[in-house]
Amino acid sequence: MPTLVIFVALAILLAIILAIIVLMPWLRVDRSAQNDQLIALNVEVFKERLEELKADFNAGAMTESEFKTQKTELERQLLLASDDKNSVVLNDGLKEESFSSEQLLKAKREQQFTRSSKARLTLLICVPILMILGYFLAGDRSPVVNLWQAQDKVGQVADDLLTGKIDAPPEWATEDSVGLMGAIQTNVHHHAHDPMRWMRLADILLAFEANEQAMEAQARAYRLAPEDENIAVSYAQTNFFTSGGMLDASSRKALEGVLQKNPEHQGAQMLMAMGEARSGNYQQAQAWVERLKAGIMAREGDHSEALNSLDELSRNIAQQQQASLSAANNGTAAASTQTVAVTVTLNPSLTPLLAPSDILFVTIQQASGGAPLAVKRLPASELANAANGFNIKLSDEDAMMPTQTLSKAMQQGKQLVLKARVSKSGQAMQEAGDLAANDLPLNYQDNTEGELKVTTEINKQLP
Repeated sequence: MPTLVIFVALAILLAIILAIIVLMPWLRVDRSAQNDQLIALNVEVFKERLEELKADFNAGAMTESEFKTQKTELERQLLLASDDKNSVVLNDGLKEESFSSEQLLKAKREQQFTRSSKARLTLLICVPILMILGYFLAGDRSPVVNLWQAQDKVGQVADDLLTGKIDAPPEWATEDSVGLMGAIQTNVHHHAHDPMRWMRLADILLAFEANEQAMEAQARAYRLAPEDENIAVSYAQTNFFTSGGMLDASSRKALEGVLQKNPEHQGAQMLMAMGEARSGNYQQAQAWVERLKAGIMAREGDHSEALNSLDELSRNIAQQQQASLSAANNGTAAASTQTVAVTVTLNPSLTPLLAPSDILFVTIQQASGGAPLAVKRLPASELANAANGFNIKLSDEDAMMPTQTLSKAMQQGKQLVLKARVSKSGQAMQEAGDLAANDLPLNYQDNTEGELKVTTEINKQLP
């Protein structure tokens, strides 16, 4: 049965139950007419008995004190028979003629309500209707209805994706990608303590290039199962590449936890090597490379290709270290290291859009795409404070991966482009609202001085 039908049926049932509870006093039988007749009869009996007492008192058959005593007893009996809450209290004097059945009936009716059958039926129908209308008119419920419809249509597909029963959704399920994603997210939150569902959600979000949300999903999975090696390494790897090739505290903690339990985990060792090299800790990076090589050589089989890649990684780390030492001693980079000196300016019309928390990303990558060969991540406030533009230098020290460097790409004659962007969220992936410059192709073939100087202007806002 559709979720919407179930919800509406339950809502109507609940509204009727609440209406019956609220209107229960209106549904009770009205006994006011019978009560009025009994009160009138009691009053008539009281008056007859009182006349008899007066006659006996006037005839001298009783004393005044006996008359008052018996009269008081009659009044007490009448009050008890007429319900103390609605009775009229009699005076202690002898003015009994001022007490009448009309007064007692009036006092009784002051505590009653008019309860006609039509009034009961009207309220019993109107209260549930008003409750239902209030729910739907209080806000726009169309997103909720759309989500229910999507769950009815692709809910099982979402569950199969998140549990690994299928690797890709059927074609008919992808016709409404928003509904499918909503069903997937709802399924994950219904099973919020299942780390694997969060990891598969992260994979789906990465396919849609929603990197920030994917990182949140992987972080949740890591918090649920920090002992799982695959989850910890995947979380650290995604965090490493989305943060410009840097190992932050959480990524380093995740990798250290994996290596503490499994010192020979090659994925964690490789990430540690690249992270240490990117941070300038070259000796630690070389130590991780040597551990990787030792572990691979200890395994059976031919691993010459993997060992050659590690040798190349080791040479690149050594070149970065040498370039860093040369720059520190001489104030310039080594002659073999290529450097791109970039002057970034901001179009004055975009200055009001710049916020103190914005981040400036300047990257160089191949025109065909792929991971950046060099990247700088700086506060965008530096750009706003530079009247003549902000000067930045990119070199092999800014490589995300030690095996893919700027100098190597230039030596191979790769077509390179320079990108500059101000990120509003601080994330490496571009998003709507970011400020960006046009991609600038680099013409470095005629450059013989080891340093290429270029200028780019951030002049547009991404839609």
